[in-house]
Amino acid sequence: MITMRSIARLAAMGGLCLLGLAARAEVPPNGSAYMDAAFASVESMIKASEGRASPPRLADPVEGKVLADVWDVPAILGKKPYTDADIPALLNIVQKQTRILQTYTLFSLNRKPPDTAKNVVEFQDELTRTHAFLLKAVAASLQAINSFGAHLQVDEKTDARFQGIRQMRLGLLEIVAGAPLALRNPGLTPPNQLMLARSLAENAADIAAGIAPADRQALVTSLQAIQPALKPDAKKAVGEFIQTISAAACEGLCRLN
Repeated sequence: MITMRSIARLAAMGGLCLLGLAARAEVPPNGSAYMDAAFASVESMIKASEGRASPPRLADPVEGKVLADVWDVPAILGKKPYTDADIPALLNIVQKQTRILQTYTLFSLNRKPPDTAKNVVEFQDELTRTHAFLLKAVAASLQAINSFGAHLQVDEKTDARFQGIRQMRLGLLEIVAGAPLALRNPGLTPPNQLMLARSLAENAADIAAGIAPADRQALVTSLQAIQPALKPDAKKAVGEFIQTISAAACEGLCRLN
């Protein structure tokens, strides 16, 4: 489970790392604000739906349009390359998306303990789109952090900054590690399985560049274990991710233990 504590850590350490630095950003100028506005709309719908049998649903004609805004990749994330100046915006985006993920995973009525096993099946359309978006946002964040590390001057390479980078990476890795768990869900429909697998494949290079060899291997191992149960197209996409992450050179952030 992705915890709010780990996401809060991303923001705190992001601010610590970026003190005194600036660079050209590739996240759209209003990307973070767009995410904030879209999230506020979804949050309002969630509050209005309290006491109902389910949170807002993608299949609903009205609710679906509001939800679609929070997964608008071009408007929110733009295109790479991402630099150190993008880190605050990207971490804000990751935080908001993670809160959506938690809303559906931990949904319950009348303050009862959530039935997460039921939720991840019943709300898989919303969860899969959020997770697929998060993988893109994590890849963008790791690329931005790599850019940050590459431009540090000698006197800026302090223990505090490197510890901040490690903490950010840990929080981002926790999100990536959730993908194999989601794909392992036997109730996941083939379209959702494929969407999540393709998001892994499409962002494999940037994810690989941002994580240490041991973490790469842990991801490969967990994905190899679930491959036999995947549909052919999803299995192919996961295989592409494994191939990319296994063959990637270890440079920059990857070398930071």
